[in-house]
Amino acid sequence: QIEITFQDVVHVTHVMVDHILAELTNAIKIAPCKLLLWGMVDGEDNLAKYHSLQSSAMGPLHDLLTAHMAPALSHGMPFVPLVSFDYNIHVANHTQLFPILDSVVAAGMDFSVVILEIPDNWDGDLTCLYRVGIYGEHRT
Repeated sequence: QIEITFQDVVHVTHVMVDHILAELTNAIKIAPCKLLLWGMVDGEDNLAKYHSLQSSAMGPLHDLLTAHMAPALSHGMPFVPLVSFDYNIHVANHTQLFPILDSVVAAGMDFSVVILEIPDNWDGDLTCLYRVGIYGEHRT
């Protein structure tokens, strides 16, 4: 797990993951495969939006809420899954961008802490992540 803390709150819209091209390494199996980005729910406004999302969750958000527990680094704080995605080592572009779930974006939640979980790689003994980027709109 990787915890990313922002100086200010961010309305997160995308996450970017980067790894070296498969053709340039003999250790592509240590690239991340399955990833899950969580946002820490902080503040009364976000907590109300979180409870609304929980009670009306459908599709991918419902599946994530029922299939996953909050990340181990959560320290008892509520977290909402922002997106679950697969990094594809077989495509030409090694920098891959993934949108946050529409329902979470539409809820208008903002975050000062996100956690990236990497539950699986491409069958290596460890996982190597070259770069991760969190994109969105700055909020004050």
